[in-house]
Amino acid sequence: MPVYNSQAFANVPSGHQITHAVLASNGPILDISVSIPQALANLYARQQIPLPSPITGIALIDTGATRSCVHRPIMSQLGVNPIGVVTTGTAAGPASHNLFPTHFTFPAAGIDLDFSAVAGVDLSGQIINGQQLIALIGRDVLSRGIFVYNGPLGAFTFAM
Repeated sequence: MPVYNSQAFANVPSGHQITHAVLASNGPILDISVSIPQALANLYARQQIPLPSPITGIALIDTGATRSCVHRPIMSQLGVNPIGVVTTGTAAGPASHNLFPTHFTFPAAGIDLDFSAVAGVDLSGQIINGQQLIALIGRDVLSRGIFVYNGPLGAFTFAM
């Protein structure tokens, strides 16, 4: 089972200091690569169509999200068409979102996941550590693995 451990440190004059404040501020984030689903990649290979390059960025583990989500413009960049619509509950009330098949890779954790459908959402302006947030990891993923959030230590563990 691949395991990813992360611990947040603050830069202080004497070096690095373990702190819960960085994890509380940024949340449990990890590097991600979003690409076309494996079935579509296989079809492209058979038809000798070049594969679009994966889009890399950061993902936030969101225990409040029932379903994993991806920044909607990424799916357009990858050339993936929507396969349906889902209504989700948000802080602003119900919202409709297109569904897309996709593939997530978490390089540091060695985890690859193919999805039949994730929600395409607008994550514009969601910047963490100067990087655009491109995905939310929801309970659909967490239900298949282990997630430990250790606030006082400023650390989290994600395993599948």
